[in-house]
Amino acid sequence: MKYVIVDLEMNPVSNEYPNERKVSRLETIQIGAVLLDEKYQEIGSFVTLVKPEYNTRIQKRYEKLTGIKTSMVESAPHFKEALGMFFNWCGSIQDEVQIIQWSENDYLQFTRELQMKGISVSEQNQKYMEHVWLDFQAEYEKVLGLERNISLKDAIMYAGEDFHGHQHDALVDARNTACLFGIVRDEEKCEKALKHVIEVLKPKTEVSLGDMFDFSGLSLSA
Repeated sequence: MKYVIVDLEMNPVSNEYPNERKVSRLETIQIGAVLLDEKYQEIGSFVTLVKPEYNTRIQKRYEKLTGIKTSMVESAPHFKEALGMFFNWCGSIQDEVQIIQWSENDYLQFTRELQMKGISVSEQNQKYMEHVWLDFQAEYEKVLGLERNISLKDAIMYAGEDFHGHQHDALVDARNTACLFGIVRDEEKCEKALKHVIEVLKPKTEVSLGDMFDFSGLSLSA
């Protein structure tokens, strides 16, 4: 069994396309993925920019978030071609593959965008979409006893690790998710991470006199 950790970056569909926005308010502008072996070590990667079809520009907020500029996607493949490239890469893996995502949003984005753009997945590639990808965010939160959804960056911090690279770059986010996946699936590393989570979330019980009393109005005379 090999593991493909995938991440997407998106840009809003323009208000000029109200019918399309009813299906999906976003469209993919970057696909990033890493391939892990049975020992959760990276042995391959995939990344491509994607040219949006329902917006002529990358909106400023998303440009700032992702670092992706309109000029960078002008010659990029459209979603159908980019998706085919990703599936071809998955198909080149000489083993059974499990696709993993941080949260359920990336799989939902793929399904909505396929519908919005009228794209049919070939019979050969149906196996990559017929089952919902593993929601690793949910697994991580369950294993570490967290009761609310947290960001990938916070999840890395809770596990006692540093986030490497520029957040909201699809390949960078996929790599950081893969790091967490390896930790959770390794009993010794997971136990260490759990202890760190407990330490991070433990209420502060030590209270100083300054915390208990307000000395700001106190004046001392000689």
